[in-house]
Amino acid sequence: MAKATQTQKPFVFGLDIGYSNVKMAYGYAGDEPETLVRPAQAAPLRMVKGDETPQAGEYLVYVNDEPWLAFLAPDRINAKRELHADYPASDAYKALFLASLAAACKNGQDVDVLVTGLPVSQAADKLKVDALKERLIGDHQIAPKTTVSVKAVSVVPQPAGTLYDIYSTHEDAELFNESNVLVLDPGFFSVDWVLYQSGSMNKESSGTTLEAMSTMVQTINSEIQVDFGGEGPGVAKVENILQTGKDYFVARGSRVQIAPYILRAQEKIAPLALKSMQQSLRFLDGEGISFILVGGGGSGFYKDAAMDLYPNAKVITSDNPVISNACGFFFKGAA
Repeated sequence: MAKATQTQKPFVFGLDIGYSNVKMAYGYAGDEPETLVRPAQAAPLRMVKGDETPQAGEYLVYVNDEPWLAFLAPDRINAKRELHADYPASDAYKALFLASLAAACKNGQDVDVLVTGLPVSQAADKLKVDALKERLIGDHQIAPKTTVSVKAVSVVPQPAGTLYDIYSTHEDAELFNESNVLVLDPGFFSVDWVLYQSGSMNKESSGTTLEAMSTMVQTINSEIQVDFGGEGPGVAKVENILQTGKDYFVARGSRVQIAPYILRAQEKIAPLALKSMQQSLRFLDGEGISFILVGGGGSGFYKDAAMDLYPNAKVITSDNPVISNACGFFFKGAA
């Protein structure tokens, strides 16, 4: 009986395919979603470093009839990372999407509602939104004997996921509809922001800057080079340290705490990233920002800079900022 009741609910998939991680929140509407975070790396089997056998957490999928491995660690891939605005049209994105479907629908479900996001600048482009919807909807063959159907797709501005997530869980949520609310979403490729005024998005004061986590990672490595010389740990290793939550890197045979180098990079990059955002919000004058909602994998790096710009605003960080967009997408799809 329980199974029959469960299957009457729509199966909802909130999917955030980023440049560093793939974040997923999925389940039946009205239930707490399952969540999963995996590395956003994929490559044809022939371009994988080392053993071509899928390692723990890696998924084998087929893109254009060619075998790919998805959810690879950055140092498992012999291909250049996709860091460009057409990322959703790439084969790597397709491989990550198929692997995400395999993970979310592991018990044989089809997806009734899929919600995902695009950077603010792209979400305003109807052609890009329609192209992504067309790519994601329909029947998807993941492997010769596995096909998953996606019945409906919604594409929203990326930071909206953080708004939906915090709105669904925070005690102050009812005040958002009466206030100026700035939603900040620092990702790997871009920092996106959206301004909501009395519950409505102000498209003219929302935007994207490319001073994001990819630049932060490069700067952390550069700061390490300043002290230790040489090439530093390398961008891939620094990214892996941040992804796995390690607090050190190895230099000259010893463990070195990475926190001071993160702070040095943060002080350089975060203010630059938020400068164009501040300029786009100058029209507010005395109105001010009441709330700043922060999500995304880079939230810890940009939160302090946002607080410096708007000291009178109440800053609310998602309970789990890495998956805040995916959870918000799920809540939107389940509403």
